[in-house]
Amino acid sequence: MSFLLNLFRSRTKHADITICGLDDAGKTTILKFLETGEFVETTPTMGVNRETLHLPNLQINVFDLAGQEDFRNMWHNINEKSDGIVFVIDRSNIMRFDEAKDVFEQTIHAQLDQDLIILILLNKSDESDVIEKSLFIEEFKLLDLPFKWAVFETSAKTGEGIFNAFKWFVDEFV
Repeated sequence: MSFLLNLFRSRTKHADITICGLDDAGKTTILKFLETGEFVETTPTMGVNRETLHLPNLQINVFDLAGQEDFRNMWHNINEKSDGIVFVIDRSNIMRFDEAKDVFEQTIHAQLDQDLIILILLNKSDESDVIEKSLFIEEFKLLDLPFKWAVFETSAKTGEGIFNAFKWFVDEFV
């Protein structure tokens, strides 16, 4: 009987992803934009928020990780079980750029799965004085990464780039 169940079971794939980055980068706001299609005021995440996105042929379990320093020590427990990581950068906060780079490197170097898919969102593109995408790629040494990755410029307030970024991400899983 289990053969027949497997034969006729839905062809929907499942993926577990995490959204991480420094606090106040816009992680939860981006997730809410994906769910509602509009900007939603959010409060800082404490611990982990879990949401499920139901897409055609793909169900994504999203683990939204708090970015405060006190919570980052638990990231590896969740990230190492993920099929993909969305790393959000506040591209307007130059003062925390080195911290973001260190946290990104720690997150990437802790990965065991070489098939991991990484989506990097340069968020707050609607702000002035932001880091250029090409400089970001160079500074974060993305060309040296052994993973499949992409960088998109986004704004959680206006929605700029969010759907295109996640379309690329989802297409990598389907």
